[in-house]
Amino acid sequence: MKTVQLRTHSLRAKRSTRFMGLLLCALVAWTGLFTTAASAAMVSTGEVISEQRLDHDKAELKKALQQENVRERLLSLGVSPEEVDARIDALSASELATLHAQMDELPAGSGAVGLLALLVLIFFITDILGVTDVFPFVHPAN
Repeated sequence: MKTVQLRTHSLRAKRSTRFMGLLLCALVAWTGLFTTAASAAMVSTGEVISEQRLDHDKAELKKALQQENVRERLLSLGVSPEEVDARIDALSASELATLHAQMDELPAGSGAVGLLALLVLIFFITDILGVTDVFPFVHPAN
């Protein structure tokens, strides 16, 4: 009787071990399906510098827009400071370069109106593209 019980216990242990082995194999195969290939590339010094310059230019523009008269004008147009920051963060390098070129060409003190007009134009374009929804009368192009 004891040998029958030992044999039954031994069979159960083998089945349990086999089942656990198959389960672990299935889990390893399943996790292998979701792995992604890592890619690496050389980053040139110019790319790093341009990225840092872009971040610096965005921070500089945000600082310029912190002036009280500019902030009040944007609020009167219905644009919150958070929306301005979000849009500045979304500017591409070429858009930011254009904006800085126009700011540098304007004489000191008279550039606020031009800067505001440019920002409203950028906000209007991003509304048309459907990126933001600042102006309720602008419907995004689909």
